[in-house]
Amino acid sequence: MGPYDPHCGEYTFLAPPLGVWRLAGVLAERGAEVKVFDPNCCVGPPERALEKEILRDTWDVIGISTTGMTLKFDLELAHLARRLAPKALLVAGGMEATFRPELMFELGPFDRVILGEGERPLIELAKRIASDQPLGGIVGTAERHADGSLLRMPQAAMNHDELRAAIFSTPYEHMPYEAYWDRLEAAYRVGSLPTKAAREAALAEIRSVRLITLNYCPMGCTFCSSTNFLHEAQGSVASIARLDADECLLMIKRIVSTHPRVRTIIFQDDIFVFSKDRRVLPLCEGIVAAKQAGELPEDLQFISTNRIDAMNVERLSAMRRAGFRVLGFGIESFSRNVLKEFNKGQIHRHIEPMLSATLGLGITPFLDLILSSPRASLADVAETLREAYRWLRQGCEIGMYPYIIPFSGAAFARDPALLPHTQFVHRRVEGTAIEWDQAAKILPIDPTVRGAILEIERRFEAKLSELQERATHLPSRVRSLIWILVGVPVLAEHGIVVAPEQEVRAELESRLPQPRRAAATRAVAMA
Repeated sequence: MGPYDPHCGEYTFLAPPLGVWRLAGVLAERGAEVKVFDPNCCVGPPERALEKEILRDTWDVIGISTTGMTLKFDLELAHLARRLAPKALLVAGGMEATFRPELMFELGPFDRVILGEGERPLIELAKRIASDQPLGGIVGTAERHADGSLLRMPQAAMNHDELRAAIFSTPYEHMPYEAYWDRLEAAYRVGSLPTKAAREAALAEIRSVRLITLNYCPMGCTFCSSTNFLHEAQGSVASIARLDADECLLMIKRIVSTHPRVRTIIFQDDIFVFSKDRRVLPLCEGIVAAKQAGELPEDLQFISTNRIDAMNVERLSAMRRAGFRVLGFGIESFSRNVLKEFNKGQIHRHIEPMLSATLGLGITPFLDLILSSPRASLADVAETLREAYRWLRQGCEIGMYPYIIPFSGAAFARDPALLPHTQFVHRRVEGTAIEWDQAAKILPIDPTVRGAILEIERRFEAKLSELQERATHLPSRVRSLIWILVGVPVLAEHGIVVAPEQEVRAELESRLPQPRRAAATRAVAMA
């Protein structure tokens, strides 16, 4: 089963859990009976749906993929699964399991933990179950002995051929994309889809399918855990593997053949285009040729996340011709100082020319921004707010976060110097006595900056609450405008000018849903 996020209505419900489905495909190819349970798209409470699913048959293995953000809810389903299927082997996998296997055993009822990619360990596990062999000592897993000690058995990252086989095993033919689309479109038509979800759905044209083409991101950003995921599983630096242009094109054609209603393919790679990229131009040429030959729909479009310092006009133009209409860029900050702290200082000089070029070609840039950092100054915060406002008005989509979230495995999360500046939240697993403190945010070290960020966050939440009557959820660019609006007076108190407050307020108002118009639209739609 996939990670369970009860607040997924804005993003994750837009697609089935791709990694879980890939594992299901690999196992099914080898004769295993596999069932994917997606807790984010159940009709009714996921607990009841899971109970029904588990009780309908006898299961040898129940696997749960978990993340730091969804850990509490994943654990609740895991404990439920244990009560319903006491004889099944319960396995945890995913980011949080790889980085913190000891925590999985401490908080959950797990028998095994998968370290890194799950394909090899699960195949071996299925073989041993089928032949009634002992289940201990499988490479790529962690076990806990009776004395409480932990045994980790590292595994090497998959090479290109193994990754290709796994990706091509993904059973897109059985993934319920059409059901997702029908559900989304029905909600969209009657105006019952939350505003933010509606915006994201429109951005992805609702009928989107996701494709992963590489094993991990090697860029080493200090706030991110993706780089270290396979390193942790392997116990050393892993090698990157990804599909080449021809293989990507084959998968695109397969997706379209399987789901002919698809209109957007989202490359869900952490980074799709790298600086030394040799596949993006031939892939774009292949897509254009396939469209001209009638092998792909002419209106098929693409979305990807990319390094902005990997972009140039030639690549952007090719991607535009192929149908890329949204390009995600992990800008993170407009401050050179903060970018250096994030191990991304090299991108700073590329931001201005590449965003201008992207917009000039009619492609929408989507910028991920982090308002502060552990060592940020007020000037750094102001620079990011100021530039975010400028680029938003020019047509960029922006997602903004106030501070670093300490994801397990990230360099920041492992830095002992930042522990005193880390805030924790108390978590508990409903229906059990299990509870723990989970790292939630890393605040700026400087007390003045920390105070300003917390005040900006407080005002943001207050403004968001004020706007709840107009929209349950708001589009990313609107939420970013709120961050900018509440940040303007806070920084002004310190003598720093970001933008004219009334101007920002007017800009925000122009982008907010109009209550009367929205109500009338819903009334007409429902009639």
